[in-house]
Amino acid sequence: MARSTTKDAQALIQSLRSAYAVTPMNLKIIDLYVIFAISTALIQVVYMAVVGSFPFNSFLSVVLSCVGTAVLAGKRVIIFF
Repeated sequence: MARSTTKDAQALIQSLRSAYAVTPMNLKIIDLYVIFAISTALIQVVYMAVVGSFPFNSFLSVVLSCVGTAVLAGKRVIIFF
């Protein structure tokens, strides 16, 4: 059973690679922007966990801004493409 799972996983990865290869460049750039926004939010969460959350309003605004930016960028992709 492990062989079929590995074979299925390899087929899925190959399918995703071939689909992403034909994706237009502007969509790839938007993907990178969304990844950047989410990673910035994650860095802020880790920083808050390590240092503390004294100005909690500031932390909340930064994280929600990053997540909101990513959501709106994703929504823009859906609307225009």
